[in-house]
Order: sequence, then C-alpha cells, then structure tokens
Amino acid sequence: MNLSSAVSVALIAAVVSILGTLLTVRATTRTNRNSVVQTQIQEILKKRIELYPQIWTICIRYEVNWDFANQDKTREWAERYAQELNEFNLECGVFFSQAVYMKFFDLRELLHRAIDETPPDITVSRRLVDRIRGCFYGDHVESPGLSTLLKDDLGSYQNALLARRSEGR
Repeated sequence: MNLSSAVSVALIAAVVSILGTLLTVRATTRTNRNSVVQTQIQEILKKRIELYPQIWTICIRYEVNWDFANQDKTREWAERYAQELNEFNLECGVFFSQAVYMKFFDLRELLHRAIDETPPDITVSRRLVDRIRGCFYGDHVESPGLSTLLKDDLGSYQNALLARRSEGR
C-alpha cells in the first residue's frame, strides 16, 4: 500500500467517523427533544386531571343541581355562575386545550349576555338558558359541549371508542 492510498483510507475513515458522530448527535438531540415534549404533555395531563373536575363541579352546581333544587335561573344565577368560572379561569385557564378554552369562552359569553339582557330578580329567557345548558352539555347540532371536550381531553371517550371498535371485530 502506498502513501496516497493510506491517506485516502484515513480521510474516508475520518469522514465516515464525523458523519457517524453528527448523526448520533442529531438522533440524541431529537430523542431528548421528544422526551422533553412527552414529559411536558404528561405534566399538563396531570394538571388537567386535577383541574377539570373543578370546572365540572361549577357547571353541575349551576345546571343539574340548580334544576333539581327547582331554583329559578335568574340574572343573579348567571352572575354567580360567570363569577365562579372567571375566578377559576384566572388560575387554571392556562392548562385548557384550545377546544376547551373556546367552549369555556362561549359559555362565559352566554352568561354575560344573560346578565346584560336580564333585569335583577328576573328569570333569564328560556332560549338563553337552553343555549347556556347546550354549551355545557352539547346540542347535537352545532358542536360537542364543554363536558364532552373536558372528558375528551382526559381520554375518557378515546378508551370507550377503542373498546367499542375492538368488540365489533
């Protein structure tokens, strides 16, 4: 083997070694980035598991429980409902998915419309009460309600969908 052949082999080996190192660094960086993203997603999901039941509690209090207690849905009802949602949003809204936030926003907007359109001690119009309720439970026409989106964010409906699909086979 002459000197130029040895140099050529050494150069090729060096290039292969450098390329291998670069590919390893790139793969490691990508793996680390994916790991960080997965950790962030897990932490957000943990926070949602902690917080979403609180939204559920607020909405159930002012919807189902209010109806069971046979209480009128007055302007004061809308004010209290909106105030609790606003207070919750101050500390916890950052953890909402975009879909949940948009429906949450719609619900608050409807409550503020009820406050603006309803005099004190007067019952909110049936049409507006139904829209507020539909915003939480869904209306089967426009879109799913906040309750469905909350459950979906936590995976509740995904497991049921997978179970139903596998049973059909």
